Amino acid sequence: MLNLPESRFEQKRLKTLYRQHNVSLPGNLLVAVCVVILFWRQIPTLFLWSWFFAMLFILLIRLLILRQYESQKEATLSPKIWFLRCGIAVTANGILWGILGVYTNYTAPLVYLSIILIILAGVVAAAVAINSVSIPIFFGFALPALIPVSISLVISGEFDRIVFGTLTLLYLGVMAQSAKQSNKVILKSMTYRYEKLQLLDDLQKEKAQVMDLNKQLGLDIEKRKQTEKEKERLISELQKALYEVKTLSGLIPICAHCKKIRDDSGYWNQIESYIHKHSDVDFSHSICPDCAKNLYPDMDLYDD
Repeated sequence: MLNLPESRFEQKRLKTLYRQHNVSLPGNLLVAVCVVILFWRQIPTLFLWSWFFAMLFILLIRLLILRQYESQKEATLSPKIWFLRCGIAVTANGILWGILGVYTNYTAPLVYLSIILIILAGVVAAAVAINSVSIPIFFGFALPALIPVSISLVISGEFDRIVFGTLTLLYLGVMAQSAKQSNKVILKSMTYRYEKLQLLDDLQKEKAQVMDLNKQLGLDIEKRKQTEKEKERLISELQKALYEVKTLSGLIPICAHCKKIRDDSGYWNQIESYIHKHSDVDFSHSICPDCAKNLYPDMDLYDD
């Protein structure tokens, strides 16, 4: 199994985390608006509006961090810094939800408190899906959102509120376990995805190498074909030259008197005709001095 390099792994985690926040930000805003609408008459206006604008401010900070991250080149990012920025903003977001829960516990009837607890349970459940790629960031949101209200409920002394506080703590434990399981699945999925991409990349490289080898092999084959053609041409030329070159060899039967030569068919040929037939030699006829004296004694052909 391939091992994902730590820096590459952290960048993948960071990218997944920030991608999820494109959903988290509008979700938190929508729930905050619903809280203002539902508790307009139950929570003092000053606190409600202060809380709402503080929530808007934190969500705006998170949005600016998200946009700044998206404008950066992934290769130049420092994952630790960007995890820290996201964690601080998310923790501030969770603190605001926790403040709302504690304030509602001390100022609103139990029925409205139960609605707030349901809302808090919902945003923490959403955090499991959104922030579980980083367990510290998940706890940075979930703990301040649920722990303060749970403690305030347990120490209130009222049975109903103690039950609500205990159930809230149990719910937090369940969500924490879910976040851990989700974290394992996400990290394993990221690792497998990277391995798949790495294998595909290796396959592409091997494919490119094979194509280069095939190309080189094709060139070698073409060169060999050209060499073979050149060789065949040379052989053909040599064969043609050998065919054209005629030589006399072996024992030649010649007449001792008239000097005619007998060929393979038994015919006697003039020596000039025989040599011309078996070679590229042509003859120009003349007469030697001895023959000239014997044949033409009255003519001085060779006298100076």
